[in-house]
Amino acid sequence: MRLSFSLLAIGIILISSLGCEEKPHWLRIYCEGEFKDSINVRGWRKNEDVVRLGPYFYYPWQGEDSISYSFSVTLNDTTYVSVYSYLVVNGRLVGIDPFSVNIDKLPCKEEILTLRRYDSNYTLLPNLVMMPVRICSTDDIKELDSIPRNIRLYVYIASVFASVDFIPEVLPKISRFRNVRVLEMDIQKEHIDSNLAWMRWLRRMRRLRRITIGVPEFTTELEKARIESRLKCFPRIRVVEVEKYSFWVLD
Repeated sequence: MRLSFSLLAIGIILISSLGCEEKPHWLRIYCEGEFKDSINVRGWRKNEDVVRLGPYFYYPWQGEDSISYSFSVTLNDTTYVSVYSYLVVNGRLVGIDPFSVNIDKLPCKEEILTLRRYDSNYTLLPNLVMMPVRICSTDDIKELDSIPRNIRLYVYIASVFASVDFIPEVLPKISRFRNVRVLEMDIQKEHIDSNLAWMRWLRRMRRLRRITIGVPEFTTELEKARIESRLKCFPRIRVVEVEKYSFWVLD
């Protein structure tokens, strides 16, 4: 009798747990009408989670169920702008490349949510959410202190041609910024052979959502898999990418 009651209780618990399982909440992404991807955004938070649109823009999710994006706008003049100068999402201009679009002369400043590249005139954009910052030296980190904490950052650490000590020198300093949402960096062979000790600083970046690690082209698939599996253990990171890079040294 006691055994039957125990089995009944276990069955009820299992059924209850299955019934409480959260269903996925899908975000559908289209580029100029063509379906590109679907992402489970269950648990995502507005402005805190980001979607990569095209090769250059990171878009702060605004709670949409569907995103249709393009990189072209209708201009009133004949001024030439390069491709990827604009980001249009669901019919609204939400992102620009300050390299080719003058922020100072932009008529709809309040609509811009993200930038393709850093520009000191970002202060003219009252609703800016996402901005990229390139770190080439430890001095660049000092610039992060001047950026308001309500602006989420996409940080790229340019470390391929730096010293091997650059990553362990820079990461502890960047890890104290809680507004970093996207991190991209290239590591060297020595960083792979070091038992990935530098990852402890990434674990401290509790609000990081996406990370891309560049590894040398001769990195083995087993080494790539080891990096990926370690990063995927970080519970708040939504997307992990490990990509090979190559460069030429001229004599």
